[in-house]
Amino acid sequence: MIPPMRQSITMSVPILDENGNESYNDYGQPLTDTSTFKCRVNEHAELQRSKTFVYDDAVDEVDVMHNVPVQTGVKVEYTTRRGTVKTGTVKSYTETTNLSASRTYFRTLIINGK
Repeated sequence: MIPPMRQSITMSVPILDENGNESYNDYGQPLTDTSTFKCRVNEHAELQRSKTFVYDDAVDEVDVMHNVPVQTGVKVEYTTRRGTVKTGTVKSYTETTNLSASRTYFRTLIINGK
């Protein structure tokens, strides 16, 4: 039931202080901690045309294991099935559970890949 995970994802999670606030360096940039995990990447592209405009939307679905800490708005860098490296931001995520929802198998991250 768990998909094979042959790609990798690197997440930049902000470091929090003892009060739960983000820590910043001397230049006002947030301090981050990077971690690498195994994943599976599905690339999706959508192109909508009308008489007035053309709208293209490219989102990627990245499946990660249930023990990976996930937050929305986190910057990620991941490798696709073809071996290209993409960067993006986590827009949202969903969890895949068993029928009774007592166990989470994996999480699917929705990333606006560029």
